Amino acid sequence: MKRTITFLCISLTLGSTLWAANMLPSDTTIIFNKKVIKVIDANDQLKVKVYEQGAQNDTVAYKQLYEGIYSEGKSYEKWTVAEVIGFEFPFLNKNKNKNKSDARKFKMEPHWAGFGIGFANVADRSLRMTNVNGVVLKADESTEWFINLFEHILPIYRNTFGITTGLGMSWHTFRLDNNTHLVDVNGVTGVYAAPAGITYDYSRLKVVHLTMPLLLEWQPTFGKNHKSFIAAGVIGGLKTFASYKVKYTNADGSTGEKVEAHGLNTTPLSLDFMAQVGYEDISVFAKYSPFSIFQQNKGPEVRAVSLGLMLHF
Repeated sequence: MKRTITFLCISLTLGSTLWAANMLPSDTTIIFNKKVIKVIDANDQLKVKVYEQGAQNDTVAYKQLYEGIYSEGKSYEKWTVAEVIGFEFPFLNKNKNKNKSDARKFKMEPHWAGFGIGFANVADRSLRMTNVNGVVLKADESTEWFINLFEHILPIYRNTFGITTGLGMSWHTFRLDNNTHLVDVNGVTGVYAAPAGITYDYSRLKVVHLTMPLLLEWQPTFGKNHKSFIAAGVIGGLKTFASYKVKYTNADGSTGEKVEAHGLNTTPLSLDFMAQVGYEDISVFAKYSPFSIFQQNKGPEVRAVSLGLMLHF
């Protein structure tokens, strides 16, 4: 508001002067009240500059006091000797730049967006991962991989601590061992041996989730650059797809593959605890779910765990 009033006052003064002078040319220099006022009207832009008058009426100013620009309905003002005349204007650029500097100073970069891959397994309450309630996995072939596209961080203490959230997609692939597969019998999913004469090349459960994290992130270096970080928190998941597929060899040597089932009583919602340690654009992560992959009393009591590597966008 002050900028507009200042610009209007100068414009009115110049307007009356130009009218009295029978409309001087668009590029005009005026000596007014011991000040040199230059008006330049070119390229659809009106520019007004005010100078201290030099010695012997020299129009070459030795200090510029003021500059005003009016273009496309917007005005811009600049006072260049505020420190000299001992008065500070609250709308000066230096204050704006200071605010921008403070914003940059406390800026944090989140570490959620990116691509990750790791080894997956199942565990019981005590984190035992061998023959968990009849489920035995091929640990070297069971994986989790995910891609996170959206992220945001809210600094809660300067640029050191922040809360990270976002959106992503995760794919779990659990491959059963011991020539077994999962079968839904009367609404309950169980582990069963392969039919006679069938040998499974793979027997796998795939579950896909839409994920959203809530992580507390610590970036221990100070300043605007943060190379190392530690994050921990929870990741909520919404199941979007689940299927069970097998590839097998018959007794006569012929092969085949088929999707045996969808769903298999896997839980519609998931929750994982996650810890993450990284440097610049790479990190390692560990996840553990406190809840079973299957709905209560509708499948084996097994919890998902994973350990892997992530590359950040």
